[in-house]
Amino acid sequence: MADDPTKHDDPPANDPEPGDKGTPTPPANDPEPGDDGLKDKHNEPAINRGRYDREIKAKDDQIAELTKQLEEATGRAESGAKALKEIETLKAQLADKEVTTSLKLAGCVNEKAAKALLEDYEGDVAKLKEACPYLFGGNAARQKGSTGAKNGGAPDKDEDEMLDRAFGFKK
Repeated sequence: MADDPTKHDDPPANDPEPGDKGTPTPPANDPEPGDDGLKDKHNEPAINRGRYDREIKAKDDQIAELTKQLEEATGRAESGAKALKEIETLKAQLADKEVTTSLKLAGCVNEKAAKALLEDYEGDVAKLKEACPYLFGGNAARQKGSTGAKNGGAPDKDEDEMLDRAFGFKK
């Protein structure tokens, strides 16, 4: 009988291993699907269709609520990102205005060129002015206008008389 193929020393596959506690039992307050006393044709706890539908609806409602919260949070995040971008733009404009004012006060002739070079001098206008004095000519380097008179004075009397006669003020 030792050769009988129906007898094995191994336990059947469905039996728990020695020392195995099996599947854990749920806590008493966690109802099983078949706790309402219904049995299926195999005498196992059955699932109540109404209860199942209510539980699925409750989960669907919870998913819808969480989706709504997620959409609201996404909207707030987008508006927050937009506000941060606007703040950064305003800060950049303010910084540019401060640099322009500093350059004007230093007597800069060409602000656009000075701004391009300012980065090379760590944003220090004094260093830029020392290294590139041609950008900071002040009043001496600026072109002066002409009055049209010789030596910057009033026009000659001969020219005045000639103009007066031309316009009919004098004969």
